[in-house]
Amino acid sequence: MLRGDFHHHIDSDPVDGHFVPHTGGELIDRAVAVGLQVVAITCHESMPYGDDLVDYAAGRGVVLLRGMEATVEGCHVLLLNFREWPAGKCTMAEVAACKTPGALVIAPHPFYPTGIAGGDVLAEHRDVFDAVEFSGMYTAMTGYFNRRALAFAASAALPVVGSSDTHFLWQLGATFTAIDADPEPAAVVEAIRHGRVRLVTRPLSWVDVARFVVRSHSTKRVLRDGMEYMLRILRRTRTRAAQPTPLPGGVDLEPAVAGRVERPWPGDRAGKRKLGSGPESGLAG
Repeated sequence: MLRGDFHHHIDSDPVDGHFVPHTGGELIDRAVAVGLQVVAITCHESMPYGDDLVDYAAGRGVVLLRGMEATVEGCHVLLLNFREWPAGKCTMAEVAACKTPGALVIAPHPFYPTGIAGGDVLAEHRDVFDAVEFSGMYTAMTGYFNRRALAFAASAALPVVGSSDTHFLWQLGATFTAIDADPEPAAVVEAIRHGRVRLVTRPLSWVDVARFVVRSHSTKRVLRDGMEYMLRILRRTRTRAAQPTPLPGGVDLEPAVAGRVERPWPGDRAGKRKLGSGPESGLAG
């Protein structure tokens, strides 16, 4: 079973690179340290790295999928393993025209409370997407947007992949994807497309969130959107009964407050189980 994470930024990212401190090589080294075998580097609107980084990753036992977080019709979309790439800012028609059977289109944080989330684009172009991201950028109290992503994925019969949206190396290892595939790009792509994946996740702490906000030099707009979202969450938790929220496929995220939980793929006889009770245990947090 491979462990993969398909959403990472590095210091050469043209949009976020001004605050991302690590290089591509340092990202690969950290991935090895936390037990990841598959990684996609998805800088905004570009791929600012070459084959030398792919080779370095391979030498360290990591499959590096070439990727980009494109801005598609004003929203973020992850493009992985394309042969020919659309422009960093493009339309869904251009993405579809460039897509081949060996490529993946993933909806990152589709219901996150910002304008670049992309839930509407996902709903309108469901046939172009191969998977929906469960974003690791959440806390125990702010998982609602991920619940919406799980619900949409279930209704659209799309696989769910866990990704960290890494901007700082300490983010790696909290949320990732278990993949039933051989360690080579074509096999990984096929496994994701056919749903042979399992979400493994635990929420970030409030200390982690504060650290991210401070070190990312978040804009006033991002801070305002985040505060408004938190106020909505707090109002909802005060007015509803403290009952776990059932999720598609028999998943319940409430145990994630205490630790990682897994979302099984169809046919997994083991079903949901916490890490530490089986072969997936022992990963760094």
